[in-house]
Amino acid sequence: MKIFPIFIPHLGCRFNCVYCDQVAITKCETSTIQSISESVRKFCENNQLEEKEVAFFGGTFTNIQKEKQQAYFDTVNEHKDKIKGIRISTRPDSINQNILDFCKDNNVCTIELGIQSFDESVLKSSKRGYNSQTAIESCNLIKENNFVLGIQLMPGLPGFNSGSLKTTIETTIKLNPDFVRIYPTIVLKNTELENWYKNGEYSPLSLSESIEIVSQMINRFKEKKIQVIKVGLHSDIDEDKIIAGPYHQSFGELIRAEMLKVDILNNFKTKTLEISPADISLFKGFNSKMLKEIKQKKKLKNLPIIINRNFEKDKFIFTDAQPDENW
Repeated sequence: MKIFPIFIPHLGCRFNCVYCDQVAITKCETSTIQSISESVRKFCENNQLEEKEVAFFGGTFTNIQKEKQQAYFDTVNEHKDKIKGIRISTRPDSINQNILDFCKDNNVCTIELGIQSFDESVLKSSKRGYNSQTAIESCNLIKENNFVLGIQLMPGLPGFNSGSLKTTIETTIKLNPDFVRIYPTIVLKNTELENWYKNGEYSPLSLSESIEIVSQMINRFKEKKIQVIKVGLHSDIDEDKIIAGPYHQSFGELIRAEMLKVDILNNFKTKTLEISPADISLFKGFNSKMLKEIKQKKKLKNLPIIINRNFEKDKFIFTDAQPDENW
């Protein structure tokens, strides 16, 4: 699936969330109708053989003035015969049956909800303006109307703890969305959260805590066949906009390394480890952190390795074969 993103930062938002600066995250202003039409045309021309969606990201799409929504829809639907449909992102308290009927009439097929947490205390502490029941009802209504449902989650918000994490994971699993995005909370410049952080009212997750928590979330969702399509903010965000929190340009690779490391340790045998060439960078990158941790935990001087070019990434086995290398 190819997705063409159209960013509309803060458009339709009734207020700025305590953690949010969408312009800093997306590094762009709201696209004009004219620019959207030309960009979608080029996107379709360049990806003729791919299944495609055009996505409106940022803002609260279903809370934009209806005439403006219609203008956006009409512009994209000039190319309706070339795309699967339209994807929008919005808030749980900006969903109802009338809104969904309007979306259906305009070729919307996927709706992403910025839920962030299903825990009441987190939602209240973060001033989200809705409760968990509203979020649950919106998810169910979207699924009942046969839209593809995506859920966006933000571990590490004010009020976050192990209990709120469990509540969010288990509620997400019960709702069974089609996919999930996970964005650990970052303290961005010129947000209310920055003031709370500087006043000692809020402490963000550390990078190591965030890696452990997100890995746990992915594993639980993976068990239930819920796809996680994105973790962490974009790698090209201006770092001078980041005040604190678990931001890393290669956050997704750190998560992959952590999950592969845990899987290897849980299935460890004193034999040769056969891995994919796609995973060499996980062992050798980040100052060989993953390799060092495996050797330390298993009290190894060297780790015998075979690189199997037929293996896909994240696949490994332990074998009696002689190693090609010792790391």
